Amino acid sequence: MSILELAFRLTPRIPEPVLSLLASIAATLDRAFSPSRREGLRHNLESIGAWGHPLLATAHARRAVERAVFRSYHLGFLGYLAHRRTAAPGAREPRFVGAERLYRALASGRGAVVTAPHLGSWELAVLWLARLGFRVHVVTGNQFHASVSGSVRAAKESAQIAVSTPEDGFIPLLTTLKQGGLVILLADGDVFARGIPVRFFGAPAVLPAGPALLARRAIAPIVHAHTVREPGGAHRIVFESADRPDRGRAVADDVARLTEGVARALERAVAANIAQWCIFRPMVAPDGVPSEAAGGIVTHAA
Repeated sequence: MSILELAFRLTPRIPEPVLSLLASIAATLDRAFSPSRREGLRHNLESIGAWGHPLLATAHARRAVERAVFRSYHLGFLGYLAHRRTAAPGAREPRFVGAERLYRALASGRGAVVTAPHLGSWELAVLWLARLGFRVHVVTGNQFHASVSGSVRAAKESAQIAVSTPEDGFIPLLTTLKQGGLVILLADGDVFARGIPVRFFGAPAVLPAGPALLARRAIAPIVHAHTVREPGGAHRIVFESADRPDRGRAVADDVARLTEGVARALERAVAANIAQWCIFRPMVAPDGVPSEAAGGIVTHAA
């Protein structure tokens, strides 16, 4: 039995208050002993604070949000380890908002590309969608830690979630879309080879071109989603808005337009739930986007 499987069996037995305490302890240690993660998060919070976010107006306020983000990450991690508890009879179900947007997108029969940020308990949201009967496909790099990445992939596949890496290319994802499934992509991640320059909270950033390119190739809609952990431990899964490729446009123009839509949806979700946005690398490069990237697709070392 792997260490991860042992954790999946034991963690659901831990009472929620104890899990919450463990998350607080782990967050404190992580923040103290992970300087690169801490500095990456601070860079993002300072950038968003400069844009004018009211919860990030002072250094003291930013430190409070910083602590909350580390805790949110560990609540999400422990929640994922305890995910079998959420499948038990009588377990609290998530609250879905805007589900009609998802069903409307799927009505075309071409599946849907779902973009989301690292917000709330995103891993649980994927599991819930799979349990509801959706055909779900995710793209990942190393998850949590390289030593358990293979075990995490196996656990997802046992939950009927298809898993690809960027090296697998578009073909498996296109197959899922043709079958009417959901391809879920974390659009603020760093596992991508081609990016599109955008403005993110007023500053230059690069987002992956993959969601737009995939939607364009499959003629599939993009649904912008996110998940939020509510007070008391409940979860809310939001399908906030949607977009569709415009085959009448040139490919580069349409990819840029669709990616701009992804950026704006990310901004709205992050701005409303800043204390649960778990990105620990600078989203905005210290020197901004290289000037030669200003007009189109750029390469990114994942």
